[in-house]
Amino acid sequence: RPATACVLHKRLGLDKDCVSFDISLGCSAFVYGLNVVCSLMANSDVNKTLLLVGESLTKMTNPKDKSVAMLFGDGGGAILLEKTEENSSIKGILKTDGSGYKSIIAPAGGFRNLNATTESFTWPDGNVRTLYNTIMQGEDVFAFTISAVPRTIKEFWAKTGTTVEDYDCLAFHQANQFISKMLCKKLKVEPTKMPLCLDRFGNPSAPAIPMVICDAYGKDEEDKELNFLMCGFGVGLSWGVCSAKVNVKDILPIIETDEVFEEGIINCPKDFLKE
Repeated sequence: RPATACVLHKRLGLDKDCVSFDISLGCSAFVYGLNVVCSLMANSDVNKTLLLVGESLTKMTNPKDKSVAMLFGDGGGAILLEKTEENSSIKGILKTDGSGYKSIIAPAGGFRNLNATTESFTWPDGNVRTLYNTIMQGEDVFAFTISAVPRTIKEFWAKTGTTVEDYDCLAFHQANQFISKMLCKKLKVEPTKMPLCLDRFGNPSAPAIPMVICDAYGKDEEDKELNFLMCGFGVGLSWGVCSAKVNVKDILPIIETDEVFEEGIINCPKDFLKE
């Protein structure tokens, strides 16, 4: 506490007539967040929204855990939306299966398990972790991804009256290369339509979709509109699909930085005096 959105509001110097709130989710956060802010704009006098997604998964990864140590990465994304009179829309489908909440989980570090031990354990899969590290049951996640995700995408196509041919790019969550290949096969999609950036940035969870879009088109200044199909899936278990048309000239390249908002880190009473 407070919400990270409030800290970012201060850091960005935004106006006080601004609604700021967190959506705590993970791999599907971008798709969920996009649907939430679009609904807010459609049903209120809000004309502009700034959707920020970010993760620092390496903080929660045990370097001795061979199952994820080389997989997760850190990153963030910013998407500015403005209400216009143009006849365009962002459509989406969102899904949740809470029965799989243990499939990707950090058992400690929050109020659910406030005083957990920091002891390292050797888990049944042979990897060393503490309760504060991310634990992923790979087989469960894989089975969920290659069954639920393609089924929901096909449901979205039926709902919107579209096919894969209607989209210029399929910007999907960057889980791993094998899963991406399997999704291409199940959806009968040419791999060139589903760009990857995990070979350089890993799996950053929430910002994976905007990162892969910026990586693929951020240096292209051509004035042209592309139709994107976006899909996020993972922790929760939660997943979602949405589509949007974006002008390439509005897509910025990825920036790599080690900058940290020092004021937001409070370790002792004197840190309150920092401005």
